Amino acid sequence: MKALPEHGQQTFTVVRGGRHRASPVLMNLLRDTSTPVIEYLAEKFGLRRLPGLSRSDLTGRLLRQLNEDELKTLENDLIAARFGTRPVEELLEMLLRSDEQRLGRSRPRLDDMPADEATLVRGDTRRWVYTMHGHDVIVDMANRHFACSCPYFRFASHRQALCKHLGRALMLMPEAYARDILIELLVSRRYGGPETRWTYQSVRAA
Repeated sequence: MKALPEHGQQTFTVVRGGRHRASPVLMNLLRDTSTPVIEYLAEKFGLRRLPGLSRSDLTGRLLRQLNEDELKTLENDLIAARFGTRPVEELLEMLLRSDEQRLGRSRPRLDDMPADEATLVRGDTRRWVYTMHGHDVIVDMANRHFACSCPYFRFASHRQALCKHLGRALMLMPEAYARDILIELLVSRRYGGPETRWTYQSVRAA
């Protein structure tokens, strides 16, 4: 599927209740999807094209006709269309820009934290620990946990935002894991639904 266009600062309303089995994230993704793409998706899932249907009718037809597994596949397809081809650097920039808008403060500057000044203390398939400029930095996928001991993160952690050290850690860790983390955070920010299960904690340096 072709990548779908982004819509800047658009705000999405989480749809609750009703007979839809779709998640709030899927409902809001569909709100951000053009009529031609919805028509394409309907045909992809085996629904015959019916000329003259409005965008709302097309969406309702999809939601009524697809089963639970197909709805989840549809949600994953829409997420992949928006974020799946983007490199880690771009995904991280999108997340930092989102944090900047939410917090009303300038985003962290990753060029202030060069990669060659980060030391990997521990790294495995689920947890990475770095030291950067005297700060302890942790990305823990197993427990969905971010931690850093820098002063900026004492403020940012209460607002579920990243500091430059965590941003650099995401750039340094294996790409596949970093992409999964960043896409999950971006979907939660942009398309609603349950709050991300990631926790943010300011810690003291060891």
